[in-house]
Amino acid sequence: MTIKEAQKFLKSKGYYTYCMWQICDVTDKYDCDEHDAYEILDLVLGSDCSETFERIDIQADYMDIKLKTK
Repeated sequence: MTIKEAQKFLKSKGYYTYCMWQICDVTDKYDCDEHDAYEILDLVLGSDCSETFERIDIQADYMDIKLKTK
């Protein structure tokens, strides 16, 4: 499976695939190995999603999209 095919598959399952990061995004800019590059990405992108959820809330509110009631 190619990367494009994998992205298409993930998108069909509801995943947002427009902005995906690779270790080369770090290693092309910094003098580090793949392990360290992955760790950098993990610390930056995988540590806390609360800011992302907050930004989703802000954008939904701006677009006048209401929260679902339980």
